[in-house]
Amino acid sequence: MATRAEITTKYARQYKKATKKNKSAVLNEVIAVTGWTRDNARRRLTQAAKHPPGTGRQVTKHDRKPRARKYSYDAVKILQRVWAISGGQCGKYLHATMRILLDLLEAHNELTPGQDRYTKGVRKELLAMSPATIDRYLKPTRAKDAISGISTTKPGSLLRSAITIRRAGNDVSFPASRGHVNHVTQPA
Repeated sequence: MATRAEITTKYARQYKKATKKNKSAVLNEVIAVTGWTRDNARRRLTQAAKHPPGTGRQVTKHDRKPRARKYSYDAVKILQRVWAISGGQCGKYLHATMRILLDLLEAHNELTPGQDRYTKGVRKELLAMSPATIDRYLKPTRAKDAISGISTTKPGSLLRSAITIRRAGNDVSFPASRGHVNHVTQPA
């Protein structure tokens, strides 16, 4: 895309200055290089002559100042611990159960205020987090704990032989009205 923008910009200058006969030659070159149709090439060249295109996707490559973290490092560490203890719940469920989980973990002395980075301020931060924020802060932790590999479970033949499968027309009679079953015989 950036290459096509450069080509369009380069040829747009020539196309704008060219005479009617030379414009045809410029169009032929653009068509050969880009693979565009003649109408599309003409439209893009005239548009580029009026308003030169930007650098395309390079606009987003500018280094942006990273956003300041809203929640403390301690809150993130406790969040990771609560997430692991809860069994790896998603952000929505973790947000909904955060108060209950923190109360239970405090009651069972897993989290004690004033020890291991856990304070009343950290508790307030955890309760204030939105589900999306929880997911965003847990993303690196989830990436480390991702289950990978191929399942080694193979389908067994015991299950197939234990379940009887009835096929159409096997000892089942249906009345003509309402589709109720009068009599069903079990296969022998």
